[in-house]
Amino acid sequence: MTATRLRPPPYVLGRRWLAGASSDPRFIYGAWTRGRAALVPVSCRFDAIQVDDVSRTRAMVEELRTSERVTGPVLVDHGARTSYWLVPVRPDALWAMRDSELLTDRGDRPMVAMPAPGVGQVDGREWLVDPDGSGALTAHADLAVALRLARMAEGRRLRGREPARRTCGRPQPAETRKPRT
Repeated sequence: MTATRLRPPPYVLGRRWLAGASSDPRFIYGAWTRGRAALVPVSCRFDAIQVDDVSRTRAMVEELRTSERVTGPVLVDHGARTSYWLVPVRPDALWAMRDSELLTDRGDRPMVAMPAPGVGQVDGREWLVDPDGSGALTAHADLAVALRLARMAEGRRLRGREPARRTCGRPQPAETRKPRT
């Protein structure tokens, strides 16, 4: 009988992939072993786009999934009410969407505190979409479209709650109305 080798679960592969973004993966694993989020460097395997309004994040994930676009890892920081989307490294990338920022290495070596995939919320942060070790990342253009559509949906929802505006003058009381002839 031959032994079959079982493939590790996706969250284990995701941990290996994230830790591999560091020049010293032991540092990352050490923080995770202590139940903490680890500072993972950006711009080695991925860049990150920080979106400032976490309320749009689920709508953006749903938009990407229903449009059958690749949805890479998405990290939510509940304390700061932001989300981080892992995107491909593109040194020439420009990102000009409001309420968001491209985190890439422009000489400042940015880091993002990330919990281990598969453990739930740690230090107020959790993965909405776990890294699975495949290296799948959300494309910049797809994320921009999803963000724009989420904003539009939010605007429609807010306008639906506003009281109706009057477009005509106030009606005159019955006694001052002139009878029609």
